[in-house]
Amino acid sequence: MDWSTVVVSLSGSAISGSLAAGLINLLIERTKARQSRELLDTQNAFSVGATSHMATVAFDNYICFCKDYVEEVSKALEALIQDTTAQEPLDVRSFSRIRRKWTLWLTNEIDGELAQFERRVTQLGGEAPAVDADGNRVSNENSIQAAIAFLRKELRTEELTALRNELVIRSSAKARSGA
Repeated sequence: MDWSTVVVSLSGSAISGSLAAGLINLLIERTKARQSRELLDTQNAFSVGATSHMATVAFDNYICFCKDYVEEVSKALEALIQDTTAQEPLDVRSFSRIRRKWTLWLTNEIDGELAQFERRVTQLGGEAPAVDADGNRVSNENSIQAAIAFLRKELRTEELTALRNELVIRSSAKARSGA
């Protein structure tokens, strides 16, 4: 084997190695660019969705519903606290009226869960005392605490508060960084 064959062979290996490295770098750069575009698209979709007029209207109306509904539930539960020997079952027709009034701004899931809540809450008060799974009589106070916990869960109070806190933190961080 002469020197020219060796040089050509080594040159070919170097060129094909450089070509392979170049192709790999090109693929990596394209992948990074695609991921960057996808991230930007996701962020833009979130921004448009979160700041759109319809999203604002929907959120504001949902909050109005929550305030009306919780106010009415609070009145009913307060009456139970005042009259621990209530002989009449709790009347939940006003709850249903509020749900119907704001129905456009409720998800089917929330609407269904609240309908079930209304059926269960009618058991508070009345001649038949509420009992737990073991058959023990449950006080109105315990029933009221359970109803409040249920409403917090179904109306997504914790989730909305966490989301708001996250947005405030992000906004504050952007303001500090000058972005």
